[in-house]
Amino acid sequence: MNDIDIKKCNPNLAMKICRQITATLPEWFGIPEANERYAQGMLDRVSFAACLGNDYIGMITLEFPYPNNANIYWLAVEKAYHRKNVGKKLLQTAENYCLERGCSSLTVETLSQKQNDKNYLKTYYFYEEAGFKPLFEMHTYDPNHLMVYMQKTLNLNG
Repeated sequence: MNDIDIKKCNPNLAMKICRQITATLPEWFGIPEANERYAQGMLDRVSFAACLGNDYIGMITLEFPYPNNANIYWLAVEKAYHRKNVGKKLLQTAENYCLERGCSSLTVETLSQKQNDKNYLKTYYFYEEAGFKPLFEMHTYDPNHLMVYMQKTLNLNG
């Protein structure tokens, strides 16, 4: 899929894309209140969208909690484009942006592989294959959802 273009997008467009893609992925985004919280969160974060022609097929959104760290707030790719390197292209664009800002690490939170959720296992392995390492686990939302926090060290020296 070499004809995918990755573009930085304004917060209002990011909110629209978030809602659009989230609606197509109920296996990952099945809690309406959380989905709306994600959409609203686009307004004060940095987003990059994957475009195929005039269609937005994926997006990654970053937040910067500390000067040396970026965190992936939200990442999703429409199901029809899974396993076609769209997520990898989004992640690479995000990493390049983080390096330009001087970040030395990129973190993400996802459902722990110990939960044995077939969809989130794919998510966990995607991040692991991209070089993220688990840091710790905790029950962030409730006792039924064990989350894993993962980190990737970014090479500031190129």
